[in-house]
Amino acid sequence: MAADGAKRTAAGAGVMRALEQHAERPLFDDPLAGRLLTGWTAVMVANRVLRGAFLRALDRAGPGFYGAVVCRTRAIDDACRDALAGGVRQVVIVGAGMDTRPYRMPEMSAARVWELDLPAVQAGKRAALARVLTEPPGHVRYAPVDLTTDRLDDVLARAGAGRTLPTLVLCEAVLMYLPAAATDNLLRYAGGLPPGSRLVLTYLPRDVRDDPRHAGWSRRLAWRTALDPPEIARHLAGHGLRVRADLGADEHQRLILRPAGRHLTVFAGERTAIADT
Repeated sequence: MAADGAKRTAAGAGVMRALEQHAERPLFDDPLAGRLLTGWTAVMVANRVLRGAFLRALDRAGPGFYGAVVCRTRAIDDACRDALAGGVRQVVIVGAGMDTRPYRMPEMSAARVWELDLPAVQAGKRAALARVLTEPPGHVRYAPVDLTTDRLDDVLARAGAGRTLPTLVLCEAVLMYLPAAATDNLLRYAGGLPPGSRLVLTYLPRDVRDDPRHAGWSRRLAWRTALDPPEIARHLAGHGLRVRADLGADEHQRLILRPAGRHLTVFAGERTAIADT
Protein backbone atom coordinates (compact mmCIF):
# COMPACT_ATOMS: atom_id res chain seq x y z
CA MET A 1 0.00 0.00 0.00
CA ALA A 2 1.30 3.49 -0.85
CA ALA A 3 2.19 5.80 2.03
CA ASP A 4 -0.88 8.02 1.58
CA GLY A 5 -3.22 5.04 1.64
CA ALA A 6 -1.45 3.54 4.65
CA LYS A 7 -1.73 6.82 6.54
CA ARG A 8 -5.45 7.10 5.80
CA THR A 9 -6.07 3.52 6.91
CA ALA A 10 -4.09 4.02 10.12
CA ALA A 11 -5.88 7.30 10.87
CA GLY A 12 -9.31 5.77 10.28
CA ALA A 13 -8.68 2.94 12.73
CA GLY A 14 -7.37 5.46 15.26
CA VAL A 15 -10.55 7.50 15.01
CA MET A 16 -12.71 4.43 15.67
CA ARG A 17 -10.63 3.48 18.72
CA ALA A 18 -11.01 7.02 20.01
CA LEU A 19 -14.77 6.91 19.48
CA GLU A 20 -15.00 3.67 21.42
CA GLN A 21 -13.65 5.40 24.52
CA HIS A 22 -16.93 7.35 24.71
CA ALA A 23 -19.10 4.22 24.70
CA GLU A 24 -21.00 3.46 27.92
CA ARG A 25 -19.11 0.15 28.23
CA PRO A 26 -15.97 0.47 26.08
CA LEU A 27 -14.46 -2.81 24.96
CA PHE A 28 -10.90 -1.66 25.70
CA ASP A 29 -9.05 1.20 27.36
CA ASP A 30 -7.15 3.47 24.97
CA PRO A 31 -6.61 6.88 26.57
CA LEU A 32 -4.15 7.89 23.84
CA ALA A 33 -6.34 7.38 20.79
CA GLY A 34 -8.28 10.62 21.16
CA ARG A 35 -5.23 12.65 22.23
CA LEU A 36 -3.39 11.73 19.04
CA LEU A 37 -6.13 13.23 16.86
CA THR A 38 -6.01 16.75 15.45
CA GLY A 39 -8.28 18.93 13.32
CA TRP A 40 -11.89 18.07 12.62
CA THR A 41 -11.58 14.46 13.82
CA ALA A 42 -10.47 15.66 17.25
CA VAL A 43 -13.41 18.07 17.39
CA MET A 44 -15.86 15.42 16.24
CA VAL A 45 -14.70 12.79 18.75
CA ALA A 46 -14.90 15.30 21.61
CA ASN A 47 -18.45 16.39 20.79
CA ARG A 48 -21.34 14.05 21.66
CA VAL A 49 -23.68 15.30 18.92
CA LEU A 50 -21.00 15.11 16.24
CA ARG A 51 -19.93 11.65 17.42
CA GLY A 52 -23.46 10.36 17.03
CA ALA A 53 -23.84 11.87 13.57
CA PHE A 54 -20.51 10.46 12.45
CA LEU A 55 -21.28 6.95 13.70
CA ARG A 56 -24.68 6.97 11.97
CA ALA A 57 -23.08 8.10 8.70
CA LEU A 58 -20.36 5.47 9.06
CA ASP A 59 -22.91 2.74 9.62
CA ARG A 60 -24.74 3.75 6.44
CA ALA A 61 -21.56 3.87 4.38
CA GLY A 62 -19.98 0.71 5.78
CA PRO A 63 -22.36 -1.36 7.93
CA GLY A 64 -20.42 -3.11 10.66
CA PHE A 65 -17.03 -1.50 9.96
CA TYR A 66 -16.97 0.20 13.35
CA GLY A 67 -17.93 -3.00 15.14
CA ALA A 68 -15.26 -4.95 13.28
CA VAL A 69 -12.49 -2.50 14.22
CA VAL A 70 -13.33 -2.25 17.91
CA CYS A 71 -13.87 -6.00 18.27
CA ARG A 72 -10.61 -6.87 16.55
CA THR A 73 -8.86 -4.35 18.80
CA ARG A 74 -10.23 -6.09 21.88
CA ALA A 75 -9.43 -9.55 20.53
CA ILE A 76 -5.83 -8.58 19.73
CA ASP A 77 -5.41 -6.88 23.12
CA ASP A 78 -6.46 -10.13 24.78
CA ALA A 79 -4.08 -12.15 22.60
CA CYS A 80 -1.22 -9.80 23.47
CA ARG A 81 -1.85 -10.10 27.20
CA ASP A 82 -1.99 -13.87 26.94
CA ALA A 83 1.32 -14.05 25.05
CA LEU A 84 3.09 -11.64 27.38
CA ALA A 85 1.80 -13.49 30.43
CA GLY A 86 3.25 -16.65 28.86
CA GLY A 87 6.76 -15.23 28.87
CA VAL A 88 7.11 -13.39 25.54
CA ARG A 89 9.43 -10.42 26.01
CA GLN A 90 9.87 -9.21 22.44
CA VAL A 91 7.13 -7.71 20.25
CA VAL A 92 7.24 -6.89 16.54
CA ILE A 93 4.35 -4.78 15.19
CA VAL A 94 4.21 -5.01 11.40
CA GLY A 95 2.45 -2.07 9.79
CA ALA A 96 2.13 -0.40 13.19
CA GLY A 97 0.27 2.66 11.94
CA MET A 98 -1.30 4.46 14.91
CA ASP A 99 -1.29 1.37 17.15
CA THR A 100 -1.07 2.58 20.75
CA ARG A 101 -0.57 -0.78 22.48
CA PRO A 102 3.12 -0.23 23.34
CA TYR A 103 2.16 3.01 25.12
CA ARG A 104 -1.15 2.13 26.79
CA MET A 105 -0.74 -1.53 27.81
CA PRO A 106 1.30 -1.92 31.02
CA GLU A 107 2.12 -5.49 30.01
CA MET A 108 4.16 -4.23 27.06
CA SER A 109 6.38 -2.02 29.17
CA ALA A 110 8.42 -5.08 30.17
CA ALA A 111 9.00 -6.11 26.54
CA ARG A 112 11.24 -4.74 23.82
CA VAL A 113 8.97 -3.51 21.05
CA TRP A 114 9.81 -2.84 17.41
CA GLU A 115 7.34 -0.87 15.29
CA LEU A 116 7.67 -1.43 11.54
CA ASP A 117 6.02 0.76 8.92
CA LEU A 118 6.65 2.99 5.94
CA PRO A 119 8.90 5.97 6.80
CA ALA A 120 6.18 8.57 6.15
CA VAL A 121 3.71 6.73 8.38
CA GLN A 122 6.27 6.42 11.16
CA ALA A 123 7.17 10.10 10.93
CA GLY A 124 3.52 11.08 11.41
CA LYS A 125 3.11 8.66 14.30
CA ARG A 126 6.22 9.86 16.11
CA ALA A 127 5.24 13.51 15.67
CA ALA A 128 1.80 12.78 17.14
CA LEU A 129 3.29 10.89 20.09
CA ALA A 130 5.73 13.74 20.74
CA ARG A 131 2.76 16.06 21.25
CA VAL A 132 1.17 13.94 23.97
CA LEU A 133 4.02 12.08 25.73
CA THR A 134 6.50 13.81 28.00
CA GLU A 135 9.27 11.57 26.67
CA PRO A 136 9.50 8.65 24.25
CA PRO A 137 9.29 5.27 25.97
CA GLY A 138 12.61 3.50 26.14
CA HIS A 139 11.22 0.07 25.31
CA VAL A 140 9.97 1.04 21.82
CA ARG A 141 12.14 1.15 18.70
CA TYR A 142 11.19 2.09 15.15
CA ALA A 143 12.36 0.41 11.96
CA PRO A 144 11.27 1.76 8.57
CA VAL A 145 10.17 -0.93 6.13
CA ASP A 146 8.54 -1.42 2.77
CA LEU A 147 6.91 -4.82 3.04
CA THR A 148 6.76 -5.19 -0.73
CA THR A 149 10.54 -5.00 -1.15
CA ASP A 150 12.28 -5.54 2.21
CA ARG A 151 12.93 -8.83 3.97
CA LEU A 152 11.71 -8.71 7.55
CA ASP A 153 14.67 -10.78 8.73
CA ASP A 154 17.11 -8.21 7.35
CA VAL A 155 15.19 -5.17 8.61
CA LEU A 156 14.86 -6.53 12.13
CA ALA A 157 18.46 -7.76 12.26
CA ARG A 158 19.65 -4.25 11.43
CA ALA A 159 17.32 -2.87 14.09
CA GLY A 160 18.77 -5.18 16.73
CA ALA A 161 15.86 -7.56 17.25
CA GLY A 162 16.91 -10.97 18.50
CA ARG A 163 16.14 -14.21 16.67
CA THR A 164 16.48 -16.46 19.72
CA LEU A 165 13.80 -14.90 21.93
CA PRO A 166 10.14 -15.95 21.86
CA THR A 167 8.46 -13.13 19.99
CA LEU A 168 4.94 -11.80 19.55
CA VAL A 169 4.31 -10.61 15.98
CA LEU A 170 1.28 -8.39 15.38
CA CYS A 171 -0.03 -7.73 11.89
CA GLU A 172 -3.35 -5.88 12.17
CA ALA A 173 -5.20 -4.73 9.04
CA VAL A 174 -2.15 -5.22 6.80
CA LEU A 175 -2.33 -8.60 5.08
CA MET A 176 -5.20 -7.70 2.76
CA TYR A 177 -3.14 -4.89 1.23
CA LEU A 178 -0.05 -7.02 0.52
CA PRO A 179 0.87 -8.99 -2.61
CA ALA A 180 1.42 -12.74 -2.23
CA ALA A 181 5.22 -12.46 -2.08
CA ALA A 182 5.08 -9.98 0.81
CA THR A 183 2.61 -12.22 2.64
CA ASP A 184 5.01 -15.16 2.32
CA ASN A 185 7.85 -12.94 3.58
CA LEU A 186 5.86 -12.14 6.71
CA LEU A 187 4.82 -15.74 7.39
CA ARG A 188 8.34 -17.01 6.74
CA TYR A 189 9.73 -14.62 9.33
CA ALA A 190 7.10 -15.51 11.94
CA GLY A 191 7.43 -19.24 11.30
CA GLY A 192 11.20 -19.08 11.78
CA LEU A 193 10.92 -17.70 15.30
CA PRO A 194 11.75 -19.94 18.28
CA PRO A 195 9.16 -22.06 20.12
CA GLY A 196 6.86 -20.02 22.30
CA SER A 197 6.46 -17.29 19.69
CA ARG A 198 3.06 -16.14 18.48
CA LEU A 199 1.66 -14.48 15.36
CA VAL A 200 -1.57 -12.46 15.51
CA LEU A 201 -2.85 -11.27 12.17
CA THR A 202 -6.06 -10.14 10.56
CA TYR A 203 -7.05 -11.24 7.09
CA LEU A 204 -9.75 -10.76 4.49
CA PRO A 205 -11.88 -13.82 3.63
CA ARG A 206 -11.93 -14.60 -0.07
CA ASP A 207 -15.71 -14.87 -0.26
CA VAL A 208 -16.05 -11.32 1.12
CA ARG A 209 -13.59 -9.83 -1.34
CA ASP A 210 -15.27 -11.59 -4.26
CA ASP A 211 -18.81 -10.62 -3.23
CA PRO A 212 -20.17 -8.11 -5.81
CA ARG A 213 -21.80 -6.16 -2.98
CA HIS A 214 -18.32 -5.21 -1.75
CA ALA A 215 -16.81 -4.35 -5.12
CA GLY A 216 -16.82 -0.64 -4.34
CA TRP A 217 -15.02 -1.09 -1.04
CA SER A 218 -12.57 -3.48 -2.66
CA ARG A 219 -11.61 -0.82 -5.22
CA ARG A 220 -11.47 2.07 -2.75
CA LEU A 221 -9.47 0.16 -0.15
CA ALA A 222 -7.27 -1.60 -2.73
CA TRP A 223 -7.76 -5.07 -1.24
CA ARG A 224 -5.25 -7.54 -2.67
CA THR A 225 -4.73 -10.73 -0.69
CA ALA A 226 -7.75 -12.74 0.46
CA LEU A 227 -7.75 -16.17 2.07
CA ASP A 228 -10.53 -18.30 3.50
CA PRO A 229 -9.98 -19.92 6.95
CA PRO A 230 -8.83 -23.32 5.59
CA GLU A 231 -6.40 -21.51 3.28
CA ILE A 232 -4.90 -19.35 6.01
CA ALA A 233 -4.48 -22.46 8.18
CA ARG A 234 -2.62 -24.22 5.35
CA HIS A 235 -0.42 -21.20 4.67
CA LEU A 236 0.46 -20.88 8.33
CA ALA A 237 1.14 -24.60 8.70
CA GLY A 238 3.41 -24.45 5.66
CA HIS A 239 5.57 -22.00 7.57
CA GLY A 240 5.57 -23.97 10.81
CA LEU A 241 2.73 -22.09 12.50
CA ARG A 242 -0.22 -23.77 14.22
CA VAL A 243 -3.55 -21.95 14.40
CA ARG A 244 -4.93 -21.78 17.93
CA ALA A 245 -7.87 -19.45 17.17
CA ASP A 246 -9.57 -17.92 14.15
CA LEU A 247 -12.10 -15.25 15.08
CA GLY A 248 -14.72 -13.61 12.89
CA ALA A 249 -17.98 -11.72 13.28
CA ASP A 250 -19.82 -14.63 14.94
CA GLU A 251 -17.05 -15.17 17.50
CA HIS A 252 -16.87 -11.44 18.23
CA GLN A 253 -20.59 -11.40 18.95
CA ARG A 254 -20.40 -14.46 21.20
CA LEU A 255 -17.11 -13.83 23.01
CA ILE A 256 -16.87 -10.05 23.19
CA LEU A 257 -20.10 -8.18 22.57
CA ARG A 258 -22.69 -10.30 24.35
CA PRO A 259 -20.66 -10.65 27.59
CA ALA A 260 -20.16 -6.86 27.53
CA GLY A 261 -23.86 -6.19 26.94
CA ARG A 262 -23.08 -4.40 23.68
CA HIS A 263 -25.15 -4.49 20.49
CA LEU A 264 -23.07 -3.76 17.40
CA THR A 265 -23.16 -4.97 13.83
CA VAL A 266 -19.81 -6.54 12.87
CA PHE A 267 -18.67 -6.60 9.25
CA ALA A 268 -17.63 -10.11 8.24
CA GLY A 269 -14.81 -8.81 6.04
CA GLU A 270 -11.99 -9.34 8.50
CA ARG A 271 -10.96 -12.28 10.65
CA THR A 272 -8.26 -12.53 13.31
CA ALA A 273 -5.99 -15.58 13.29
CA ILE A 274 -3.76 -16.43 16.25
CA ALA A 275 -0.98 -18.94 15.61
CA ASP A 276 1.98 -20.37 17.56
CA THR A 277 5.35 -21.67 16.43
